[in-house]
Amino acid sequence: MLNGGRMPDEWNDTTIVLIPKVRRPENIKDLRPISLCNVVYKLISKTVANRLKRILPDIISPSQSAFVPGRLITDNILIAYEMTHFLKKRRKGKEGFAAIKLDMSKAYDRVEWGFLGDILRLLGFQNSWVQLVMGCISTVRYRIRVNGVLSDEISPERGLRQGDPMSPYLFLLCAEGFSALLNCAEQEGRLHGIKICRNAPAVSHLLFTDDSLILCKASRAEAQQLKEILRVYEECSGQMINVDKSAVMFSPNTGTEDRQGVMQSLNIRSETMSERYLGLPVYIGRERTNIFAYLKERVWQRIQGWKEKMLSRAGKEVLIKAVAQAIPVFAMGCFDITKEMCSQINSLIARFWWNKQDKEKCMHWLSWETLVSPKAEGGLGFRDLHSFNMAMLAKQGWRIIQNPTSLCARILKAKYFPNTHLLKAKVKAGCSYT
Repeated sequence: MLNGGRMPDEWNDTTIVLIPKVRRPENIKDLRPISLCNVVYKLISKTVANRLKRILPDIISPSQSAFVPGRLITDNILIAYEMTHFLKKRRKGKEGFAAIKLDMSKAYDRVEWGFLGDILRLLGFQNSWVQLVMGCISTVRYRIRVNGVLSDEISPERGLRQGDPMSPYLFLLCAEGFSALLNCAEQEGRLHGIKICRNAPAVSHLLFTDDSLILCKASRAEAQQLKEILRVYEECSGQMINVDKSAVMFSPNTGTEDRQGVMQSLNIRSETMSERYLGLPVYIGRERTNIFAYLKERVWQRIQGWKEKMLSRAGKEVLIKAVAQAIPVFAMGCFDITKEMCSQINSLIARFWWNKQDKEKCMHWLSWETLVSPKAEGGLGFRDLHSFNMAMLAKQGWRIIQNPTSLCARILKAKYFPNTHLLKAKVKAGCSYT
């Protein structure tokens, strides 16, 4: 198969199982289809995927950070936060700017195979490679398992399987078509990205698989240009924008007429300044503890569920280390969640550790400082959340030093330390929370 042979029909048979997205699913949209591929096919697909991902950094634009080796989701979060901070602070000037969050509806299921094949050829892949990839995705036959019973065979004509090792990388190639349209419009002056300072690179879009953040001037003309780009992309690729999950954020100096023009042109009904991007806040004001209160709530909800179970000390230790203290890690990779919030989460965990099943209040026999010490020093090795937070932020600084050509590093350097090294940078007026 990998050397040009034909794949036997049975190798690409796939069973689809439906995983509920909510506790009580009522509609088909409440279920997530996951493809259970044949083991032999997965070996082939994984081999192709491993070859493909080596060259992704060379062919995928810097604005895409998903599944590309050397790039992290936190890069997009940090860039997006700098952009929204720029929007929030732009209170003067004739030209307003907008950040438009777009969500693709059933993105994997709508990919047109012909479009994917054309993208592969335009990127310079050989015909033999294109035929191998297209053979893997076009010879599939589905059966849906419902209540333990398999349905009749279904032969699809489009879509990528969620469960196929190749699918994430192939979807990136499809999204690169959208990125190319936006870059072309920016080069021709039909769209204008946001520059947070004079020497910073302009950013017109940020992509993370099917999650898109478009940055442009807040005018009806640019909204119409974006609408036309979306129309072409949807027509060619089969994608469709989910307007119910899309939202737009404007800079304060944007006039009412321009706001209405952008929203009407793109058919977006939600205008919000408290929207999250990739699971983290897009703006943090003075009430920092309140912004990160959702982390405390998540830890509390997990702990409340565990209290109903009979857990040994060993079981409690595993749950605290693997679950409770892991919940805030994602946010810690980008933000200082404050000492106060770390202290409140530590208090919840300590209370859970010392409480017994039949008692709500119980004596804390050792201090939290002792519990976070290594076991060799008499502690339990629990994580010191504030110190871990600082270590995660130091990791971001190290990535900036090691990858100075990345989009995130170039933007931060242009704004905060244009003429010096990161380790010699000083706090300036107007800097963002990151």
